[in-house]
Amino acid sequence: MLRGVSRVAAVVRDRVRRYAVFASLRAGRAVLSTRCSLPLLPNILVVQTQFMDIATQQKFLAEAWPKPLQVATTEQLREAGVGDRLLASALKRGLVFRLRKGAYVQAATWQACPPWGQSRLRLAAHLATTRGTPVYSYYSAARLHGLYVWNCGAQVHITGPSPMSGTTAPKDVATHHQDLPDADVCTLRLPSGREVRATTLERTVVDCARIAPFAQAVVIGDSALHLGANLDVMVGLLAQIPGRRGVRKARRVLAALDKRSESPGESRTRLVIAEMNVPQPELQVQMMVRGAVYRPDFVWNEQKVIVEFDGKTKYFDYKPTAEVLLAERRRESLLMEAGWRFVRFTWDDLRNPESMKRRLGAVLAPGGARVAA
Repeated sequence: MLRGVSRVAAVVRDRVRRYAVFASLRAGRAVLSTRCSLPLLPNILVVQTQFMDIATQQKFLAEAWPKPLQVATTEQLREAGVGDRLLASALKRGLVFRLRKGAYVQAATWQACPPWGQSRLRLAAHLATTRGTPVYSYYSAARLHGLYVWNCGAQVHITGPSPMSGTTAPKDVATHHQDLPDADVCTLRLPSGREVRATTLERTVVDCARIAPFAQAVVIGDSALHLGANLDVMVGLLAQIPGRRGVRKARRVLAALDKRSESPGESRTRLVIAEMNVPQPELQVQMMVRGAVYRPDFVWNEQKVIVEFDGKTKYFDYKPTAEVLLAERRRESLLMEAGWRFVRFTWDDLRNPESMKRRLGAVLAPGGARVAA
């Protein structure tokens, strides 16, 4: 009889223990105590989720994280079963990263993102937690329009009227106090279906051209032209604000834009070449190689020199397949057999523009090197 009671007690204790663990995980409570006054369960069962091993907690967070969100708010996490204390434990262990008050991302997601991807996550955090309908501008508007934004910081930029006295913007937000004409504001629909307000494509380029370093502004402007921005409209916007800070620099930026540059690396390479005392190349020229179309980044027909920037995959979030790479190498081999010379630049090369100029200059010089280093 006693043995039977003991078996029942063991089964009951096991079921209560499982329930406690499940409830603790779902509610995110750091301590969940289950008390039973029955003689069969004289002990207090205490489950502490912060004492779960890291691997188990990480797995639970990955499974419970609201899909398909990368950035989740405190409320969204609670609804998914990640309560405050479990979240605090995950933060302490480095499994979750807080982007701003009330917005979080899994550490694995954050660490897998390149710098520009992390900046987009910070913008997503602001979108998820801000109140009202702010007008995103400058680099934030550029990111929302899908433009390439290189090395411009992660602050969120908002433009609007002057705030009420005594109010201050959060540290992660740069507020530009200005009344925007209705014509300079548009509504964008995000992939999630949400609508946000931002400066128009042309106004965004002009704003960035006024405050960004030259190369960064050209990268933004090139990608905007590639998406269909109207250069004449940009010039007209600058004409409306003569004498304002950054207008002279912005005019120089607009004069340097070229929609044929298809990546930040190509834009920056073009700017380096423009500083050289050499004939300027043609961009994205279509060349036929045994029936296949090949579009080199930069071409000097007279010198039979081609320059390619090899860092596209670093900024396109895209990797060509092995078949695509092989076909490209075959086309290049055919061109080399026809007397063409190739120079390849990468992101590392862009750190030393003078070295790029020397290499390219040696190939473009009369009787220059047959094969570039």
